[in-house]
Amino acid sequence: MAFCLGSRIVNNRPLSAYLQEAVHYFKAIELHTDPSCLSPHFAFTAPEKKTIRIYQERFKFRLTMHAPFVNLRLGALEREERMVAMNIFLNVMRLASDLEIKLITFHPCALTPNTPEQYSEILLYEEGSLGMLLQEAKKLGVTLLMENMPRNPRYHPSACDGSRFQELLWLFPDPEFGLTIDIGHALQGGIAPEAFLKMDRVKHFHFHDNDRSSDLHQSVTVNQDWWKKIFRSIAKKFPDAIGILEMNRLEEQIESLNILSGRQPKRSVLLHKHEPIVPPILGE
Repeated sequence: MAFCLGSRIVNNRPLSAYLQEAVHYFKAIELHTDPSCLSPHFAFTAPEKKTIRIYQERFKFRLTMHAPFVNLRLGALEREERMVAMNIFLNVMRLASDLEIKLITFHPCALTPNTPEQYSEILLYEEGSLGMLLQEAKKLGVTLLMENMPRNPRYHPSACDGSRFQELLWLFPDPEFGLTIDIGHALQGGIAPEAFLKMDRVKHFHFHDNDRSSDLHQSVTVNQDWWKKIFRSIAKKFPDAIGILEMNRLEEQIESLNILSGRQPKRSVLLHKHEPIVPPILGE
């Protein structure tokens, strides 16, 4: 299957309205599970999950999932906090399995503020938590993908430069563990994205731009030639992977899609007539 670009689900419009637009541009959609990304428009209700499945069956797009950003410290020093994080992650894995989602992206454990000296202990706890979660991942048929982070005091530098990846790939050689490479995070952290492309078990990508200082999730409108080049390189080397355009607005995602693909996708006649493709979600 050819490398495909996807949309990060947006929370500023009703789910059915979002899907009617997105499926005419994208072949994959990344669903978020963090409470900050949920909204009255999308909160994994039963009707919403049914709507997603209807669209998925009709348009044959692929779904991926992003684990929560907060309360997911798998390497927390306090056992109770680790147990909460693992239970949250297990519920996300079960939700993904229910929606037949295979790829789940998650973040490395964040540091307690101003405690980098505790990182070695955090690493050991994180590895223990991951080992248990990967046993369940095998049963559920999902793959857990750790994502590289921006340079930030909340994360150890090894979560930014990829060195932590090398350790975990060696510790967990089974296919249930892999990597999500975030190009925007690499740029913000001053790491050449090409270095990440040499790593093993890369299955998923995030595309977005920034000012090299903050993690802004901007469209790829600056340095377009460079973006097109890195995109072509990734699509050639990882033909079975998925790349998600992680801008917060669908319009910005479509703008970036047009730049990277070098073409203007055609809109459906249905959209011009504002006709629903499937019945709207119950209650909308």
